[in-house]
Amino acid sequence: MGSCCSTKPYTNIEKYISTKLTEAIEKNAVDKIRELIIKYTSATINKEPLLNINQAIVKIYSHDMNALGYALFLGYTESFAVILELGKAKLSIMSKFYANLCKRPIDIICELGHRQLLEFYMPFYLGKNDEIEESDSDSLSLSFSRSKNTKSHINEKSKSLMPMSTMSPLHRATEKGRLGIVQFIWEYFHNRTPPKEFNIHHQDEYTGDNCALISCKTGNLELMRYLFETCKADFHIFNKRKENAIQVLAVWSKKKKQKRFKECFRYAIENIGVDYTYEFEETLLVLEDKSIVAYLEEKLKYDGISISKSRIDEKYSISKNRVPVSMDPALEIKLSKVRGTRFNFQELFKEELEDSQQELSSISEQDVQSFSNLTIMEGK
Repeated sequence: MGSCCSTKPYTNIEKYISTKLTEAIEKNAVDKIRELIIKYTSATINKEPLLNINQAIVKIYSHDMNALGYALFLGYTESFAVILELGKAKLSIMSKFYANLCKRPIDIICELGHRQLLEFYMPFYLGKNDEIEESDSDSLSLSFSRSKNTKSHINEKSKSLMPMSTMSPLHRATEKGRLGIVQFIWEYFHNRTPPKEFNIHHQDEYTGDNCALISCKTGNLELMRYLFETCKADFHIFNKRKENAIQVLAVWSKKKKQKRFKECFRYAIENIGVDYTYEFEETLLVLEDKSIVAYLEEKLKYDGISISKSRIDEKYSISKNRVPVSMDPALEIKLSKVRGTRFNFQELFKEELEDSQQELSSISEQDVQSFSNLTIMEGK
């Protein structure tokens, strides 16, 4: 694995076996994984097996991960199945490892777009076979030491864990632009009632977003089209920030300038029929893409609203003393919507807070492919 792995010499047979298993998983070498499991997971008289399939073998983002969780992270369905079925690895223990990342295995599968693995894993998830069991943290040691006095690393970390994110697996897939995952989930539950976390129409209880609004953050026209034309997703709702689909597009066109947001704007207005006149001043203030600004100005003019971004900018400019020096015009409009004493800072400024801190939830494809955040567990 190059620079991401330890290059120290093997200190014991357990470390050697763990390293070989890690390498086999990375190569999706199913036959090698099968060979290691058969050879080293069987106990003999008065002797424990050399390989505990549930123990940690690597670190992902500085957190311990076992073989089953690693195969899942990489999206290798065949390797995952062999470790689970032949190795008799416990789904609940893998879930415990992922809890330290404030994620569930199903979240990782959907975020990273592992469609084939999702098809294999879905029955286990729906059957709640991967739920964490109390006994898991008591019986599991993450070091290669067999000392009974070794405390579970998971148990120690669980005391200070951040709350598990409430974002549903389907919303995660939508946010990452994973059209294949969205298609699979839609087809899987098409003729039956889906649980809310797999319901295309479900609105997040904290943000008010549904799949339609979340897709507007991606700049992915194909995803928006699929949600609207096939799934009949509702693009006309408002989130808890009082934003409609056009405003969500405006905000994220500023954050993801490389995406095809103009096409998304045009589709939302001309095909879906989203109201672009709603809070149009705020929308123009936020927009930076000149082609989108020109398009929106032209649409407003056609509706009898003669306005330009330059005039809006001037209206709220500091030189006119319209706003305090420290306040952004778009922020002023956002705050103007707040009434009374019921003010929830985290809800109103959720996206701003997310932008200001590095989140563990941002697992990129580049990181997955480079393995730059993975290290092999050291023997003790």
